[in-house]
Parts: sequence; C-alpha cells; structure tokens
Amino acid sequence: MRKLCFKLLIITLLFVNLTVLLKAQAAANKVVLNEVLANEPSSETKLEWVELFNLDSSAVDLGGWTFISKQDTTVFSSGTLIPGKDYLILARKFVSIFPDTESFEYHWGNGSGVWGDCPEEDFPAIEIKLSLTNTAGTVTLLDSEENSFSFSWNKDPGDGISWERILPSGEDSLSNWGFCIYSRGSTPGKVNSLTPVPNDLSISADDLSIEPQSPEEDKAFRLKAIVKNSGDLTSEENQLYFFCDYDFDGKLEENESLSSPLNIPPLISNQETTFVKELSFSRGNYRLYAQIGEDDKDYNNQAYINLRIGSILTDVIINEFLCSPNDNQPEWVELYNRSDTLINLKNYLFGDSVAQSLITNEDLNLNPHDYLILTENYSLFLSSYPEANCSLIEPETWHILNNSGDRIILKDSLGFVMDEVSYNSGVDIKGVSQERISPERKSSDPDNWWRSVDPKGSTPCKINSIQDSPSSDEVKVEIKPDPFSPDGDGFEDQTSIKYTIPFRSELTLKIYDVKGRLVKTLMDKEPQISGEIFWEGEDNQGRKVKVGIYILYLEVSGSKNLSKKSTVVVARR
Repeated sequence: MRKLCFKLLIITLLFVNLTVLLKAQAAANKVVLNEVLANEPSSETKLEWVELFNLDSSAVDLGGWTFISKQDTTVFSSGTLIPGKDYLILARKFVSIFPDTESFEYHWGNGSGVWGDCPEEDFPAIEIKLSLTNTAGTVTLLDSEENSFSFSWNKDPGDGISWERILPSGEDSLSNWGFCIYSRGSTPGKVNSLTPVPNDLSISADDLSIEPQSPEEDKAFRLKAIVKNSGDLTSEENQLYFFCDYDFDGKLEENESLSSPLNIPPLISNQETTFVKELSFSRGNYRLYAQIGEDDKDYNNQAYINLRIGSILTDVIINEFLCSPNDNQPEWVELYNRSDTLINLKNYLFGDSVAQSLITNEDLNLNPHDYLILTENYSLFLSSYPEANCSLIEPETWHILNNSGDRIILKDSLGFVMDEVSYNSGVDIKGVSQERISPERKSSDPDNWWRSVDPKGSTPCKINSIQDSPSSDEVKVEIKPDPFSPDGDGFEDQTSIKYTIPFRSELTLKIYDVKGRLVKTLMDKEPQISGEIFWEGEDNQGRKVKVGIYILYLEVSGSKNLSKKSTVVVARR
C-alpha cells in the first residue's frame, strides 16, 4: 500500500512539474521578436527600435521580462502589456518636442509629441535603453522564467531598412528573417511585408503611370494603375478608388474623390490587372492617388504620383554644376533663387537619375536672387574656391554625377520635380563647369547650357560667365586704339580687341607679321561667346615688337567654323 501511495505521489509531482513547464513555455512562446531596425534613417541613431509581437489572442503582461542589446539591459515593470495579436515597439527615443525631430513618434507617427492621437499610432510603444549595430548584432528577450529568445543578424539591410521575421510562429533562426520590402523600409505596428497573408492586394508608386507623360492644360490624359495579388490565396473582390489630394495634406477626403471606384475582381496569387482612369486638369501641380479597399495588409493599398500640367519655370533652379572636377576639387551643383521671395529648402531632395536624397531636414532659407552650393565635400570646396561667398551645404548622401552623362534632379518637400538637367559625355572637361545662360529659359533647353568661359573654369556663388551673353551668327571684332604705341609712356600702350562670336564656339586669336610669321598667341581654342582681350605689343617671348603693320587672325570652331583677319598698327608717338 505504501509503495502504491509513493508511486501515485511521484506521478502527481511529475504531472504538476510538467504542467508548470508547459504553461511557462506556452506563455513564453506567445511573444516573439518580430522586427529590428538597426540601421536608422540618415544618421539619426536614436531612431533605432525593436518590435515585439504577441501571437496569442489574450494580452500578455511583460512584467519581469528582460530585453538585452549589447551592454544595455531593460527589465520591464509590471503592467507593461502587449495586447493580443498586437505589437509593442521598444524605441531608443520614443517622443520628442519640436524642433527636436529625432524620435520614433516623429518619423512613424504624426510628430505631435504625443503618442496615440492619430490612427497611425494605434499600437503601444515604450522607450528603453537600446544600442544596435548596422552590420551585425544580437537582441535577446528573456521571459520571467529565464527562457531566452534571440535574433542575430550578420548584414546591413541599408539605410532605414529593417529586418523582418517572415513567419511569426516560426523559429528564431536567420532563415526565418529577411529585409523589409515595403517602400518605406519598415512596418512598425503592422504585419511584416515578408509575412504572407491570404487576402492581400497591393499597389506601389512604380505601378502608377501617366500617358502622355507631360499632359497639356485641360486635355485628356490617362492614369494607369496596376494592382497585384500579393497574397497566398485568390483575393476577395475589392474596389479601386482614385483621389486628387488638392491640398497635399495626405488626407483623402470625399471632395477629393475622382468619381466612382472601379471594381477589382478576384485575382489568383501573383496575378496583376491594369486599370485606366481618364482625367484632365488645368495648369498646375497635382498629386493623384490610387487606393485599394481594406484587406489583410492595408499599408500597401495606396500609392500616389505627382503630376505637373503645363510648363512651369520654378523659382529655384539648377544654375551651374561641376561633374568632372580636378583632383583637388569636389563635385558640386549651384542652385539659384530667381524669384523675389525667400524660399525655405527644408526637406528638399537632390540627386541623380537613380535616386534623390534629403538635402536637410532643418530650415534652409535661400534669399531672393541668391545662390546655394551643394557639394560632395564641404572642406575641399572651400579650399578649392576660397572666394566663394554664398551658402554651402554638404548633403549627408551625395549621388555621384557620372562624367559619361546623367540627370541632376531637384525636388521640393512634396516630392515634385522643381528642376532637372540632363547632360552627356560632352561636358567631361576636367575642372570646367556647365553654366546656365538664362534663368528665364527652361533647363531642358540644350541651347541654354554651355561650359564656363571664366578663366578659372567656373563661377560658383556669382553670376555665370555666359549668362545672357550676346552672341552672333558671324564673327564681329573691334580694335581700339589702332594704331597704338606700346612705348611705356602711359598713353595708348595697349590695344583692346573686343569680339562677339557664335554661341558654343571656341576662339583662337593670333598675331602675325606681314610675312606670315607668328608673333603672339592671345587665345588658343578657348570657349568664348563675347569678350575683350588686350595686346600690349609683345611677342610670345615678352619682347616688344617693331613698329609696323600686323595681322590679327581670329578663328572660330565649334557650332560654326569661321575666320576673320584684321590689321593692327604698332606706332611710336
């Protein structure tokens, strides 16, 4: 009898211990590490964060749990709840007060300084001690029973791109993680972009296009939208809505709707279908949205495209650029405010045909009729151009300007293209910039650009050497005084040679004697439009020439090949 009782006691204890262990493991497995942003947007390190996800339908109190990253350890206090089937963000800096913008709430909320006051802020977040490394690292979550769950990464996803868990209920190993594929780089408080869901129609900015690309005022054009089934199963029937965000506030209101929605039929997984909306607008800038109705992933249901109707010459223009610098020079681009109004360039974007990046997220005022230099190297620019006296910015990201040809693009804070310039390999001249001729003519006009004719090769922070310069279809030359007497008495010791030649030409000016022998080279295939040069009656060795008649030979090559001869007399007084 005693043996039987002892066996029953042992079985009971084993059952209790097993039940406790299973309950602890079940509680621990409810919450997983779900997303990690180790490489914060730009250089704002306080924007690092980690997302937890509760797999269970009931809330879990994380009181007594521990989070570890490098040397930073956080023990959660009782009452730190993560709702059922919901997320909790662990942020290095949670909220901030304007003008400080380095916080989770500013970048992934509405930036009010208060969490939970807008629909985007519908999940909990807290601030903890946190420090993550871009290229490799480990974060660990310990439950109250000391069960450990970790995620270790060994690559840098890129600036502002997070690591995402693919299957929330899957294992912690790296094979169940990948780089976020959502266009904004991360999905805090939302189902991960890599996590498959049954019903998921999607649309992106790349899926929107305009035909023709440059619509005319009040003329019909087509907005094309491609909708894809990114879900696991055949999608449910849905609708596609079109809006024009007239006030550019990102809120799509009823009065901004562009007529009735179009029906989206069920699509099999990975199937695409194209919708076309015919529209027309008067002259101006517009932002057109296409939005899919609700499904399992709402954040990939909306996309927009910026549209400019009619030709508009903007106030801030690209005025000069150096894409092929000498060894002691950096690349740079000069902007010019052609208006009478101060313009704030905060949150403007600058780059090339591949991508554009933020110039600055701080106030950057460009005064009327003033210049701003954007350069890849601030200190190198100052040493190369010590006389430059306008505002100078080194953007955090510099997009290399290809010598073989590229596009320079400037966008405003709404993403509209303010100005853009295309160039080809013909501008690859070391240390010589490309200058705009007139700020009142389009950047797209190839006849509005040519290389600098300044002796230094460029004119940063000042009026361009070719700006509104007179040009002629023929060669014009004027010599005064003629004759002149280079005898050092201070009277008519030199003669002025004024010239005007065809645009986009190189000029050669040489002095010959009457027997055809070269005396002096004043200019040899130098880019010019119009100008003035002086001859002091010296030969190429610096010796004074004899009294007599000399021949000025002027030759133009480039857009036209022309030549002209004139006589000039050296006399004595």
